[in-house]
Amino acid sequence: MDDKDESTSWIPFLEEDDPLPGQICPYATTSQASIKKMLEIAEIKPDDILLDLGTGDGRIVLYAAKHFGIRGIGLDINPDLIQKANEQAKIDKVEHLVSFQVRNFAEESFDYTLKCIDSSIESKHVYPTIIACYLIPKALKIIEPRLKEIVRTKGPETQERDIRMVSIIFSFERWSYSNRDPSLNIFLYNQSSVDFTPKERNLDTSNPIFI
Repeated sequence: MDDKDESTSWIPFLEEDDPLPGQICPYATTSQASIKKMLEIAEIKPDDILLDLGTGDGRIVLYAAKHFGIRGIGLDINPDLIQKANEQAKIDKVEHLVSFQVRNFAEESFDYTLKCIDSSIESKHVYPTIIACYLIPKALKIIEPRLKEIVRTKGPETQERDIRMVSIIFSFERWSYSNRDPSLNIFLYNQSSVDFTPKERNLDTSNPIFI
């Protein structure tokens, strides 16, 4: 990302030798403007719990903690990035609100109760209430079925707040969004989101370049 233009998000082409074993998306940063809009679209509340899939250096979780005071968990396969996120949490003085863990969410289940992710979390919610991600289409396609199941069944069954899913830049291939910010390409999914069959027969979900 060009640090001089905080309104622009950038994601590099994913070369075969870029990722770690099991990694399905390259590391790319996003702007504070995108993060702020993501949380606004999700209608963030003080008691929300954020789960960031492919958290990278943790900036989405850290921003939510620092500016909205909410708890957040970030999962990523890269231990170096998780270490960086934990270090930044101390600098930002929000380490009591955040938890970063090395996990391969592409292959492992991410249908976690909060106590399974972090036993120190005290909340009336059993599951995270906001799930966020900034992933390429290939990665979204892998996790889409599991996310649908979580959003549709876990929230209403176990807690007061529905679970909302927010994606930056890229939308899910076969899941209709319930709200969208067209300027920053941010998509919201919730219980009202339904499955659909794309009109395009040959969807290109290979690794994109976005500038």
